[in-house]
Parts: sequence; structure tokens; C-alpha cells
Amino acid sequence: METDLLTPKERYNGVILIGVRRNEIVEFIKVYAENKDLAKELLEQFLYEKGIHPADFVVVDQGYESVEGKEIISTRTESELSAFLARFGLRLLSNGVLYLQGKKEIYQITSVSQDLLEEIKTRTEKTARIELKEEPLRVDLDEINLPEGIKEKLKPLELMEDTLIINYAEIPISEILKSVTKGAVKIFESMKIGNFTVKIFDENLHEVIAKNKGEILIKPPVIVWDGYIDSVEDFEFQTVNGNVYNAPLFLKAYKGFLILQEPPPELLEKLLRIKEKGFLKLKGKVVKIKERFTIIVDTKNPTKYNGIVLPIKIKLPYLGSKEMKEILEKEVGFEIPLEIVEEIPTKYRTFKSILILVKLFKRLQSKRLEKEPLELLKDALSLFIGEKNESH
Repeated sequence: METDLLTPKERYNGVILIGVRRNEIVEFIKVYAENKDLAKELLEQFLYEKGIHPADFVVVDQGYESVEGKEIISTRTESELSAFLARFGLRLLSNGVLYLQGKKEIYQITSVSQDLLEEIKTRTEKTARIELKEEPLRVDLDEINLPEGIKEKLKPLELMEDTLIINYAEIPISEILKSVTKGAVKIFESMKIGNFTVKIFDENLHEVIAKNKGEILIKPPVIVWDGYIDSVEDFEFQTVNGNVYNAPLFLKAYKGFLILQEPPPELLEKLLRIKEKGFLKLKGKVVKIKERFTIIVDTKNPTKYNGIVLPIKIKLPYLGSKEMKEILEKEVGFEIPLEIVEEIPTKYRTFKSILILVKLFKRLQSKRLEKEPLELLKDALSLFIGEKNESH
């Protein structure tokens, strides 16, 4: 067990995040650790060392949390938690940085003071009494950190019309739309169709702003369906139990975006027909489509959709040398000579390639501390494109 628990430093087994008031009183504690026993031990020791009586705090959440794709946990990576605590006048602090070392999940225990718990409950009840007010749905690409040429090509997305994106550059359309889609929309938790109940709200897909008596105010949904790994059954009514059904995916995309990655042409035609007709059926009962949803087809195989007409077509070719240089420099944090980027074959000039290349670079950087960053990037590039390199 660590003896310097309150000293900020680099950590590898567990980290403690706290929310404190201006008078330094701790009101919130979140422990991340590699297993449940260690998380409990760290929480107990922290309470002891801070002189906090365990009965003054309540555990409100615990369990394994996915950290796939993350390299560290720190106050900088927990921006949403920081914003939540700020609404209650708390600052987010930690006892260091936790290096995840490739872990895919990590155990967490969240504990709050009795006072903060009451404040959260009171505010939640107050919010529930307030009428849920929608804010206009819009797409604002001006804020996104992309090369101007790419940003200009994506501008038609602001029209929020069905769109075919020919994405040779493998730009992460779903991530971009999630970050630039603004507003607040209201949906029902469920809807009645004859004797059937259809569940619309999905906690895994919808980001809640507020709730009130069966109505839910959410951020405009951006829902992704991948033709390689997802099932077309996602677009059918699925039985939950008895007369309760789970809504098809496109109903959950009400007032937002449904991104289809390499969808079968038959599925795309079906969805367009449903939008055109404005209804579908459940056990013979008509379900009217009262609200619009925007379809975005993300593909590298546009010929599959010949004959299917969408209002907008966006072509995103492989990245140019200057575009790839600009994006790569932002990721690695140093200047890269243009001639190095120009040597990259066209088929590797994509966003996905940049992410793989940066990951290789960082892995080499952690193991070869004596080498200059530019040389390590060259090594990573050689490994990635399969060129011979005697140093490997």
C-alpha cells in the first residue's frame, strides 16, 4: 500500500479524484484502481488520512468502467466530471496521473458527502418541475479543429439533409458530428401504439439533460450503425417482454442523425422509403413518423449506392500532403518536414492511418528515450508502411 497517498505523482495502480469547495472541504471522491479490493482500500485509506468519518459519505456508484483507447486518467481527461462538479461549486483535484498501460477496463468507486447528495437530489427535483425547453438543432463546423479544406467540404452537413459521404480519407464523421451538433431536443421515454408500448429512450444512445414525467430533454442524438459488425435487426421492433417493444434504431435517432457505415443498399432504400411515407407498422398498427431524422451514409464503396438518390453528396479524397502534415503535427506536437509526408503512399493518407502511426510513434518513444522524436516518427512510418529498416 502506498504511504504517500495525498502526494500528486505518476501512478500505475490507482488514482483518487476529489471535488473540493473553496474552503478545501472534500465533498466528492472517485477512486480508480486496477481491481475492486484495491479501490476499496484506497478509498478507506484516503478517508482515514483526511480525517473523514466514513459515515459522512455515501457510495453512489461502483463497478468496472471501460477505458479502452485511453492512455491515462487525470483531471484533464475527466472534463465532463469537472463540469458536473463545477455546477455545485466544486473544483476537481487528484493525487496524480494514472497510467493505464493498455488496460481495457478499470474499477471505480464514487462516493459523495451526505450534504452534496442532498444538494444533488434537491436540484434534480427542482429541474423536474421546470418545463423542458428545446433549443434549435444546428451543426456548427466553425469550432472543429480540422484543416480548412476538409472543413469546407463538410459544410453541407449544416443543412441537415440526407447525405452520401464518399470517405476515402476515413475522416471520423460520427465523432465530428457529435462534437459540432448543438441544441437540445425533447423525446418521450416511450410511446403507446394500440395495446403496445414502444421504448424510445435508450440510456446507451441518448445523453440526458433533464427529465420530467415521461419526457426527456437530450442532446441531439448522433447514432452510429456499422454494416460490418451491427445487425439489420436493429431496425426492427424487438420484443422486450409481453406487449413492450424496443424501438427501431431510426426512431431513436429522432431529431438527430443516423450514421450508416457501409449499409446494405436494401437497408438504405427501406429507411428512405419509411421517411418518404412517414409511417411503418407494428403488428398491423400504423406507427407515424412525426419527427425527422437525418441519414448520413459513410462509405468507401459508393458504387454500391448507384441508383439511390440522396440530396447531398460529399467527396472526401485521400489527404493531401499539407493536410496530412498539419494533422500529424498536431498529434505528435512537433514540426515535420513536408518531404517525409510526401513519401507516404496515397492509400495510407487517411485519418485512421494517422491514428495508427501516432500510436506506433508513442510506443517507440516510451522504449527508446535516447532517440530524437523525428527519427522515431520515421521508424514508426517504416514499420507502418512495411519498408525495410535495419534498426528493427
